[in-house]
Amino acid sequence: MEGDWMNQLVAGLLEISAVAHDDATLKAALADLAERFEFSGYDHAKLLPGDSYVISNLHPDWLKRSRKLDLDRRNPIIKRAQQSRRAFIWSGTPQTGTQPEEDQTFYEAAAQFGIRSGITIPIAISSGAISVLSFVSPKSILTAQDEIDPIAASSAVGQLHARIGQLKVTPSIQEPFYLSPKEGTYTRWLSLGKTVEDTADIEQVKYNTVRIALAEARRRYDLCNNTQLVALAIRRGLI
Repeated sequence: MEGDWMNQLVAGLLEISAVAHDDATLKAALADLAERFEFSGYDHAKLLPGDSYVISNLHPDWLKRSRKLDLDRRNPIIKRAQQSRRAFIWSGTPQTGTQPEEDQTFYEAAAQFGIRSGITIPIAISSGAISVLSFVSPKSILTAQDEIDPIAASSAVGQLHARIGQLKVTPSIQEPFYLSPKEGTYTRWLSLGKTVEDTADIEQVKYNTVRIALAEARRRYDLCNNTQLVALAIRRGLI
């Protein structure tokens, strides 16, 4: 990679969002863009409680392992993305000092899959969550002559995130989501405009029975309210 490659990469992302017309072409275009800039692959993650997914061409075993680290809040790249909310280059080789043991464990595991450095571009999305795009490399350290334009980078990933939603791109990994029969029934009544009290009357159960069941479903997916629960259930086709 030579010259102002980071901003050329952003330009390539904007082009993908404009021309990709289905699941296959979008994934193929991302893979081609990664290869053009000598990356070994890409990883796009939406990190929203109860509705997370990963679209990537990295090794499936690594995706499963890294997703678990995301959920356990032990992925140093995602932690940095959540804190900075702007594009950055990272490496498993510490530039100064010593890495925390937890971070070192992560990078050692990643290196087994040829992932030693990369560039990550996070953006803020709804409900305080983030969408993150990374291109990864087997090189120990990435270098760049010029800094990436953070506004252009965020705009490009924002357009990509929206395009993925429009095309309903099939995730490589998606967070499991389920409702028990009772939770599903109560949530369906809420989706029809009924209150918790109405639902209890319709189902001929106590108010607290409905309230506790819905609270358990929200807790399981770290959701703030019943509106989020209903929206998620509808998106996943459960009601």
